[in-house]
Amino acid sequence: MSKTLYKLSAIVLATALTITGCNWGSQSDSSSETAPATSSDNGFSKGKFETPVTMTTVGYVNASFKFKNGETLENNILTKWVKDNLNIDIKYNWTTAEDQYKTKIMLDMSSGEEMPDVVYVSDPQLMSDLIDSGRFKDISEDFEKYASPEVKKIYEKDPMYWAQVTKDGKRYGLPQLAKVMSNDPLLWIRTDFLKKANLEEPKTLDDLEKVMEAMKGTELGNPPLAVSIKDGGKPYTSWRGDTSWVFGAYGVIPHYWNKWNGSDKLEYGSIQPEVKQALARLAEWYKKGYLSPDVAMIDVSKSDESFKNGKSGIMTGPIFQGNSVRNFLWKNEPDATVKPIPVPTGPDGKSGRRYSPVQIGAFLINKDFKNPEAFFLYVNKMFEFSNPKAGGEFDNGYFEGYDYVMKDGKPSSVEADFPDKTKVEPFKYMLGGQWFFDPMQELNAYQKFYNGEKPSTPFETKLYNSISDKEKADPKSVLEWQAAQITLDMKDTSIEDLFTGAMTETMKSKWEGLIKLETETFAKIIYGKAPVDEFDTFVTQWKELGGDKITEEVNAWYQSIQGE
Repeated sequence: MSKTLYKLSAIVLATALTITGCNWGSQSDSSSETAPATSSDNGFSKGKFETPVTMTTVGYVNASFKFKNGETLENNILTKWVKDNLNIDIKYNWTTAEDQYKTKIMLDMSSGEEMPDVVYVSDPQLMSDLIDSGRFKDISEDFEKYASPEVKKIYEKDPMYWAQVTKDGKRYGLPQLAKVMSNDPLLWIRTDFLKKANLEEPKTLDDLEKVMEAMKGTELGNPPLAVSIKDGGKPYTSWRGDTSWVFGAYGVIPHYWNKWNGSDKLEYGSIQPEVKQALARLAEWYKKGYLSPDVAMIDVSKSDESFKNGKSGIMTGPIFQGNSVRNFLWKNEPDATVKPIPVPTGPDGKSGRRYSPVQIGAFLINKDFKNPEAFFLYVNKMFEFSNPKAGGEFDNGYFEGYDYVMKDGKPSSVEADFPDKTKVEPFKYMLGGQWFFDPMQELNAYQKFYNGEKPSTPFETKLYNSISDKEKADPKSVLEWQAAQITLDMKDTSIEDLFTGAMTETMKSKWEGLIKLETETFAKIIYGKAPVDEFDTFVTQWKELGGDKITEEVNAWYQSIQGE
């Protein structure tokens, strides 16, 4: 992780609850569905509850959720497994579309509806409101008592995992964790063009300009650089088509709160003087045709389309962008060669990029839930699902016929090998619609493969077998493995957003207007509709229209998680 993250972790350790000892497995099963666990009956000693325990929750579905055999989120292969193997009966109070999930929880809370035993929340403001409602419990003692040793090791790695759910030294939820540096950007470049043009891989912004200039007028110059700056709340720092690295080359990341320029307090990245230099650079690129004429209108999810269709020679994106090459570009241009490369350095040799957050939400537990140990037994098992031990039930995947099938005596996760040509991902049926895993698990495995090592666990084997034998024969050529190694090599260039709390009081009334002002000003400068000096006017207005007050409030929050 980034140096910034490690430094902050050391600070937060002062307030993190110390995890000591472990009596996981020393309790036993619940004696009834409604009775609280006793010292002799909590479900751990025998691996399941002797009598059924009901755990209520709420959930959402979106287009990525696939079901088969008439199953639903409430009733599927995973909920059945949990019922049969743990004796936990998961009941959904309701399910809804993902875009309605937050609103539905807010309505339930405001109308005094009974809250479920476990609720997953990703929105920081809603999380804060639910914690403040007094309906959810401090899980510190339950985590200490019921989390498995493996789960504890994962959550011990960084105290910042707990920042969003910590209040007054108490932990009001279990954080949901994403893959480390999963969306930290790299450049992806057509190396066949570089070879043909006799150009080296660009290492600096000036080098990159030479490559983009050479691409102009060719089939890969429409435009040379595939990115997006469309307003999505945080333009320039998106999960795909990201341009944070252009700003990072000058030492700052827009939208991110950090201790810029040696400050001892958090400051807003978008108002730092280095942003003006980066905007001037982007405006120059736009004028020269290196960016799409519609760069502020392209949806970030489609920012790589010109690259995978062979119209752009460079795109930006994280490790998984290798899929765009494999699944699209090579189908149309099988002779194209592509590789990920580090983001370029700026005039002073600096390089930087957005650090994608690991904590993406949290599970809150109702203070009236009589069997909180059921949630932790469930969590312990879901972590085991994601990294199973050899010789176990889940060596080949979650469930045969769902995420894998047996072909010629070997497991296959290729959808074409399924009798019904339909592959689904059962991890989507887990609480929160996310899998439970060690954030470093996949990145470490990719690095291992890149360096020529073979898989040694079921998880690694499944990951290793997801690519072709041809690619395996040359580990250094596998795009995702290359990207993982570069990502780890560049870990110190990833800059974290140190403000992860809910909206401050002034933000609630002022932030939307400030973001609109910022987005419009930056777009005008890049499009050449306003001089770069318009940035100075923006900074003055930002401060006067509430920015200074917000900065005070953000630092008050920051102080609150640091402790004395």
